Amino acid sequence: MAYFPIFVDLKDKKVLVIGGGNVAYRKIVKLLEFEAKITLVAPKICLKIKDLANNNSNLNLKNKEFEINDIKEAFMVISATNDNFLNKQVAEICGSLNIPVNSVDDIENCSFLFPALIKKDSLVVGFSTNGKAPNISAFIKNIIEGDLPENIGGFVEILGLLREELKNKILAQEDRARIINNLIEYSQIKDFKVSYNELEEKMLSLIKEIGK
Repeated sequence: MAYFPIFVDLKDKKVLVIGGGNVAYRKIVKLLEFEAKITLVAPKICLKIKDLANNNSNLNLKNKEFEINDIKEAFMVISATNDNFLNKQVAEICGSLNIPVNSVDDIENCSFLFPALIKKDSLVVGFSTNGKAPNISAFIKNIIEGDLPENIGGFVEILGLLREELKNKILAQEDRARIINNLIEYSQIKDFKVSYNELEEKMLSLIKEIGK
């Protein structure tokens, strides 16, 4: 069975992380990039996580054992422990409340998988082997991340703004798609090192060609 990839808005959503070690730290670092409101519960919390909390108001630490009430109001739960019994307990509670749960390295107690991620501004790419070989996901992620143009994230932001502008100028979706593809090809030649003004000027010239 393969898991269907889906992208979820985590901004200001309440995410519960159970566990306070290095695994939890790695998950938190990624979640904070997406502006989630994270509560971490663990009887022992590593220094790296404490330092992270000192510098980020979106991370709240609770130095204690997990309790059922901790799950209340959570949008999503990450169980980053090596306690299979606890993972199962958390998964069962989340299942009864229809809350998505990921138990790290314990696919039997997951309702979703935490992929290997590349994030460049609004560009987000996820990699998964459906829990069978996470190291392969990380391996492929590193290859692709190394091959991405340095400014690809900034280019996505610029293209997104121009796409909205284009919607107001060109009604036909096919024409808009042709212009956007032309802008991408134009930018690729320049290794995506283009400014908003430069790309807007190119877009306007393409619009004129369509109007002829």
